[in-house]
Amino acid sequence: MMRSWFVRLFAAALTLGAVTPAGAQAPKPATVIPSAPASAASSPDYVIGVDDLLHIIVWDNKELEQQVSVRPDGKISFPLAGELQAAGRTVPQLTTDLTERLSKSVKSPNVSVMVKEIHSFRVFFVGKVSKPGVYPIKAGTPFLQALTLAGGPAENADLPAAYIIRGNQKIAVDLRRLIQDGDLTKNVQLQTEDTVVVPEIAIGTNPQEMLERRIYLLGKVTKPGVYSIKADVPVLHAIFLGGGVADGADAASAFIMRDGHKIPIDLWRLIQKGDVSQNVMVKAEDTLVIPDGGEVSTAVFIMGEVNKPGPYPKAETLSILKLVTLAGGFTKFAASNRATLIRTDGDKKMLRKVNLNDIMDDPAKYEDFAMRPGDVVIVPQKLF
Repeated sequence: MMRSWFVRLFAAALTLGAVTPAGAQAPKPATVIPSAPASAASSPDYVIGVDDLLHIIVWDNKELEQQVSVRPDGKISFPLAGELQAAGRTVPQLTTDLTERLSKSVKSPNVSVMVKEIHSFRVFFVGKVSKPGVYPIKAGTPFLQALTLAGGPAENADLPAAYIIRGNQKIAVDLRRLIQDGDLTKNVQLQTEDTVVVPEIAIGTNPQEMLERRIYLLGKVTKPGVYSIKADVPVLHAIFLGGGVADGADAASAFIMRDGHKIPIDLWRLIQKGDVSQNVMVKAEDTLVIPDGGEVSTAVFIMGEVNKPGPYPKAETLSILKLVTLAGGFTKFAASNRATLIRTDGDKKMLRKVNLNDIMDDPAKYEDFAMRPGDVVIVPQKLF
């Protein structure tokens, strides 16, 4: 039945001219978000967004030619002009701003700004779709076209209950009526940063999570995640639980976070030199981090019952639902109503229970809150 629904969906999208040409392949979701074609930016009304790649030319001043990315704070840096706000500006507006700044140092500057790659127009698919993830789109892309990129609804999708989270709005989209009945009033246009949620058909209730002694392994371990311990264990034992140190790890820079304090551990000395002074005891609620080239300091982590657990960069650009989407969505064993957020605030370590179902169901009431560097989100397993 689900397959026939998707065949109808694809046919409807073809009727609307909303799918890629024959023979073309839809992009696959990935942790690194691919760029959309920059043709949409040729319009003077195109609004520049975060992560867009700009090509800036100052004619007769070859040394000033630059390719710059729009930073998460919406600004760019340009020689002789300093920092300028780019996100939220059109190409002509940014061109005018740059010309005014450069005129103080360059005689009659002739500035051209082009958007080489669009990274800012994107939507997030989470829940019961075939390929949860992040997809670049053009502004105003119809729902059906975007849904085909995500592979259509998956088995056990609750089609009438699908919806879009846009800011603090929840916009209902009855996919059953759209796909089966061809009701094009449901084929709404998506906007950048929309989160599309296709819930699972509820078949029962989740049992209460058991309380246990836990440790958290992050970064360059083979199997990052949450592990139960009966008593304190040496760090080598903890690493063994996580499958060992992964390739590319900066073993000498490992550390434990405990009660807001950072305890450095030189795993290289421990493993290569047998320095047992580094085989410290790992206690319940400790977080053991094995970094890779500094990525840990600016990343956010998600572990447990998601399809792609691990660290994700640019934490400041993510909400908790977008993090779940980047992580490939929930596994079929996820207890998404009992997630935990671990956040270090100064010397304090905060644990916050998060019902992700509530956030998806009513974003106006339950905030899809922003992530911070170093945050850890844990999605536990259902108990049967």
